[in-house]
Amino acid sequence: MSIALADEKPDIQQKGSRANFSWRVLEPWNERRLAAFLMVKHRRNETDWTRRPSPFFATLGRSHVECSVPLAGAESIAEIEKLLTIELRGILAGAERVHQEILNSRNIPGETPS
Repeated sequence: MSIALADEKPDIQQKGSRANFSWRVLEPWNERRLAAFLMVKHRRNETDWTRRPSPFFATLGRSHVECSVPLAGAESIAEIEKLLTIELRGILAGAERVHQEILNSRNIPGETPS
């Protein structure tokens, strides 16, 4: 199955001057899918793998991607949600490509590229 969002709308919790976002993905993170996500979330673009900070995190065995960011004000939550969702979709698309490359290059038994 592909690495993609199950829902476009994250669960949002605001705590003081921070907002916590949680998006569901289609299936729980396994080692290879999580590795692909971690490889992609920190790179700047397709050609520049220089590490950059990323607010997104995921945990092995869970079906979520989470993010915690500071807020300028409560009115900015909708705009931040939109921007973060767009960025996360791009990261997941890149992670899907890397995951497929991993599977194709190793011919891993029991896992077929989707």
